[in-house]
Formats: sequence, structure tokens, C-alpha cells
Amino acid sequence: DEVHIAGINTWRSTDGGSLFSITSQWTPGGASAANIGYCHADVDIMKFIGNKLYVGTDGGLFVADNTLIVSNTYYTDLTAGLGIRQFYRLGISQTDPVVVTAGSQDNGTSTLAADGNWRDWLGADGMEGFVDKNNSQLLYGTSQFGSMYKSSDGGTSYTSVTQPDGKGGSSGWNWITPILQDPIDDNVIYAAFDEVYKSADGGSTWNSISQNFAANIDHLKIAPTDNTIMYMAINGVFLGSIDGGANWFQSSLDLAGSIINDIAVHPTTPSKVAIVGSGGQKVFVSSNYGLNWVEYTYDLPGFSAQAIVWHDNGKDGLYVGMNYGIYYLDNTTLNSWQPFNNGLPNVRINELEVNLVDGKLYAATYGRGLWRSDLYDASLSVNEFEVANFRVYPNPTTDNMTLKYQNSEPTTVRIFDAAGKLLHYKKDAELSIGYNIDLSSYNSGIYFVRLNNTLGQITKKVIKK
Repeated sequence: DEVHIAGINTWRSTDGGSLFSITSQWTPGGASAANIGYCHADVDIMKFIGNKLYVGTDGGLFVADNTLIVSNTYYTDLTAGLGIRQFYRLGISQTDPVVVTAGSQDNGTSTLAADGNWRDWLGADGMEGFVDKNNSQLLYGTSQFGSMYKSSDGGTSYTSVTQPDGKGGSSGWNWITPILQDPIDDNVIYAAFDEVYKSADGGSTWNSISQNFAANIDHLKIAPTDNTIMYMAINGVFLGSIDGGANWFQSSLDLAGSIINDIAVHPTTPSKVAIVGSGGQKVFVSSNYGLNWVEYTYDLPGFSAQAIVWHDNGKDGLYVGMNYGIYYLDNTTLNSWQPFNNGLPNVRINELEVNLVDGKLYAATYGRGLWRSDLYDASLSVNEFEVANFRVYPNPTTDNMTLKYQNSEPTTVRIFDAAGKLLHYKKDAELSIGYNIDLSSYNSGIYFVRLNNTLGQITKKVIKK
């Protein structure tokens, strides 16, 4: 008869759900005053393991050791030491050691300082931000709907930034609002609402440099070597400007209803720009300011692509972050995306940044914190798992499929449909003797088998007839 439910707070019934009483408040003060437990808001999952109730929230993991006695110690916070931030965006310095500012769901904006320590410097829901190019103590950040802030002392304190024309800070504006520094003029910053705004005094005053688009701007990027070249996205529409934002042209690119999730401008060629989207055709590159496009999806898995960044390595290197994993492509990989996931958990990648000073790729994940890796090196990137004797058969298949791998290494098996939904999960599967999977209940179509073990990761496409 014991039932627990949750939303912002948690509730319990001891009569099969007829009556419920509150067991937690999402504010510590409110919980203490009511003599009930404190649990972070926005509960995502509740699960009993034995007699203990575990609660997963946007702010971490909590446990109720005894669910029958309600007091201000009802829940214990287990979050300390867990790298589980739900990051939306990050900005990094081009220094070594790196300085990071990153915004996350429900946990504000945090900075990773040069001494290697994290500090939370903004509250609410943290969004886009950046580290000043010449002063890594100067941080800019935003919270939900475009409220803007800055810190001149590495996040110890902060002040509000003037909202251009009073815009931002309420639900009519984008959840994540673009804000960025001019790549050439260090004194200039930009913010995008339904117009593009420019400030030459750190956000004290703003001027509109574009027409009003009658819709919120989702992404704004400026060419690193030419600040008169700008690109933006509004839902699935791509626009470009070659005169510093005064005039904009719309691309003829048709994404068939998909939206643009990210834009990346080539590090040395301003006319070259890449985008990623949410549909089946998920990566496009243009060499003429977005007028014409070439699809670069090639052999990527069917998951939604969330982030893209160029690698200034002389090979037109591209990293793409997806709902599951990171992939790399350049002009030497023969139109084949290389999995770049060794050691990376199965988690959505929301933003990618390259630091050429420390030679690292930084990945902001939604649920597993911040990750970094050495940049792609073909001589070091042979995927041991992939070159091993791994087979999927029959493929195409009808009702059954067998996975076989010559090594006895315990392997985690996941199967996703074309939309990225997890359909099958098996931890520590023994593939050396053949692992059989019943697909009889699956609809005809394309599926993706993902395997992980200590040697790496591989994703294979499977067709169910």
C-alpha cells in the first residue's frame, strides 16, 4: 500500500494512493520549518532498492533509509563526488591550464579555475557563457531566458549585465540565449534575442545591429578571422551576414522540419561553415557562406546531433557530439566518421570546445558533467574494439541476431532505434560464445547496436526485415 510520487516535492501514501502526505520540500528552509525532508526539486526517478528509496533529481541523488518516519532528516544527499551535472553550454579559455565556465540545469553556472578547483558562481539554471580571451578572471554567464551576468574576479563575485532594450529574463525569450565575445575586438560582446545586439563596454550599453526577426535567435556565431562574417539559426532556418550583421540573407537549405542544433565556423576560412541538426540528415557543410551545402552525414549513427566544432589541424577536422557519443571526420578519413568515445559514458553531448593550447577537446554532457580528451591523432586512434574479430549476423535479419567477439572481455550491449530510443540493454554480456538477441517484437527498419568494453566502443547498423 506504500506509494511515493514526486514532482518539485515528494509525497507518500500508505493506503494504496487514496491519500498522500508531503515528505520533502525543495528549499532547505521550507523543509526545516515543516519538519520534513529536504530533496532537490525536479525529481526524475524514484526507485526502491530493498527498503531504501532512492530519488534521482536535477540536483543529484538522495536516499530515504526509512520511508515510514517523516522528519527533517528524511532524505540524505548522496551527490557529493558524483560527476553528474547536466551541462547546457560551456566556454573555455585558450590557456594552459584551462579556465572553464559552464551552465547547467538547476545548478547554475560553475567555473573550473586554473588551480583545478570548481566554484559555483551563478544560481538558477545556467546557460551560455564565455571566458574573456585576454583575461581569464573575466567571466560572462547567463541564466534561463537570457538574464546576463559577469564576474571580474574568477567567479568570486558577479554583477548583472544590462539587458538590451529590456529583453530577456522572462519566458517569452529563448531558454538558452546566445552570448559571445568578438573574436577580433576584445572589447566587444554580442547577445541575440529577436535582434542581434552589440556592446563595446562590457554590457553596460547595447546597440541593435540587425533587423528584428520577429522570432528568437537560437544560435549566433562569428567567423574567427573576420568579424564581419556572421551566421545564425532560427529553428530550422539558416541565415548569414557578410557586413557585420547589418544585412542578412536566408539560406535555401531545407532540413525537412528538423531544427539546427549548432553552428561552427571554420577557424581559418570565414566562408566555410558547418551545422548539425536533429533529423536524419544531420551534418551539412557550406563553403560559400551558407548559400550551398554538402551533406556530411555519411555513416553517422541515427541519433540526433547536438554539437559541432572544427579542429584547426590543417585537415578540416570536425567533431560532432550526438545524443550518444562523439565522432570525428577530416579529409583523410575517407568520408567515414571515426568513433571518438573511449572512456566516455553514454550521454548526450550538448557542446564541444577545442583548446589548442593544451591540445584537448572539452565536452559538456547533460548528466555526466564535463569531460576532456586529447585531440584526434590518427596514429593513436585505431579502435582496438573495431579491428578485432567482431561480427553481427545475420544482417539484415528477421527475428534473431547474434553478436560474436573473439575476446572474452565483458561487454555492455545496447540497441537503439533510429530515433535514439534505448530498446535493449545487457551489462557484461559474454560475446565470445555468441550473444543471441530476439528481435521478433521489433518493427521492420534500421537499428543501431552499440557495444562498450575497456577496449573501446563501436556502433553497428542493423536492418530488421
